[in-house]
Amino acid sequence: MYRVVTPQSEAELEAYYQLRWLLLRKPWQQPRGSERDEFDEYAHHRMMVDNTGNLVAVGRLYVSGDEAQIRFMAVVPDCRDHGLGTRMVQALEQVARQLGVRRLVMNAREEAVAFYGRCGFTVVGEGPISFGKIPHRQMIKALTSIHQIRHRPELCDELQRQWHRRIPISEKMGIKIIQYTGSRFKTKANLTANLNLHESMFAGSIYSQCVLTGWGLIWLQMQEFGLSGDIVQGSGDIKYMTPVWDEPTAEVQGRLREQLMPLQAGERVRIELNVTLYSGEHKSASFTGRYVILPH
Repeated sequence: MYRVVTPQSEAELEAYYQLRWLLLRKPWQQPRGSERDEFDEYAHHRMMVDNTGNLVAVGRLYVSGDEAQIRFMAVVPDCRDHGLGTRMVQALEQVARQLGVRRLVMNAREEAVAFYGRCGFTVVGEGPISFGKIPHRQMIKALTSIHQIRHRPELCDELQRQWHRRIPISEKMGIKIIQYTGSRFKTKANLTANLNLHESMFAGSIYSQCVLTGWGLIWLQMQEFGLSGDIVQGSGDIKYMTPVWDEPTAEVQGRLREQLMPLQAGERVRIELNVTLYSGEHKSASFTGRYVILPH
């Protein structure tokens, strides 16, 4: 299990800068001290530690007005390909959002461009060449507010991308995340894209939105607690009450930490959630979903 923390003590800061040098400067024969710059004093620093306190990743955010730069991102080789880089980017992005930043910028080494693309960044041009031989690409990411989400908006951004990439029907239905508070999760769908021959929402679309809303709450809380696993639907029951003539919104609530923690021990987890779907302000459907999480 890994945690993102802020280095505060002298020992923590020394370890933080030491890892920056070891991973980002020493391989190119750069001296100690080259891992720092004049913006460090004013920047926001984050590091990731494992459950024994070992430092495994670092990253920095420097804010200037409504723009911020991510720099000095690195993960120790033995811990790569476990999603830790993504979590570090999300942590820095969360800081940026809290400070009202509208755009993230960075200069990515060419081999890292694909990774940052998966994090939502877009290449906009050529970047600097470090040490006279390492080309970079300039990348940006707009931080438009995703419906003023109160809690972990960067995770909600990632979930939205996951849905569009892995569950294409979610994009065709126009399903969007509109709120997450840590325990309450809400989505909306595009009514026009889901109409039946009676000009109301197709029953299958109602069911699908409810299933995804429950799935999304589980996924978000798994990310928050540093857990991994495959979420599948075991079964579901739905009661249709009234036609959906207005904007469909679905809502689910739950604090799932205790139920999810057996994943740490490699155990399968079963969770039952109740999802309500509204037509405008009117309750239109009630769904009970039973999900199974299979540990990786």
